[in-house]
Amino acid sequence: MTKKQMPKIELTQAGLTEQEMALASGIINTRTGALRASKPKVTRTDIGPDPKDPHGYYRLYAIEGGETAYIWRMVAFVCSPHSRHHCMPCTAEFDVPGRSGPEKLQRLTELDAIADKIVDTVSPAQWHGIRRWSRALGN
Repeated sequence: MTKKQMPKIELTQAGLTEQEMALASGIINTRTGALRASKPKVTRTDIGPDPKDPHGYYRLYAIEGGETAYIWRMVAFVCSPHSRHHCMPCTAEFDVPGRSGPEKLQRLTELDAIADKIVDTVSPAQWHGIRRWSRALGN
């Protein structure tokens, strides 16, 4: 059995801004130049109760690395040759800092745009997740 190779990604071809490049560089395996095989590390630090919550149920967390992890998850969903990455990434936004609402939705849209730029640098022949979902949906 051969090991499935993650696709090589040339971030310099993605047309990313300096800030986008800083977030996206963490999705690349520095030894091989390919997409990392696993999610980048996310660190959560409990800051305390959310003052906007009148009942005291919700806590605030400082999240480091979450935006990079989100970008990796979206790119892996499309391009990874590993079937474990092809499940719907419905909890990926949990790694992105902020409460649910318009601001977080705007940030997720921005992160999706970065992921799309990166995916566009990868040959469609390596869009393994898209091909798998296409077969599943009968397209």
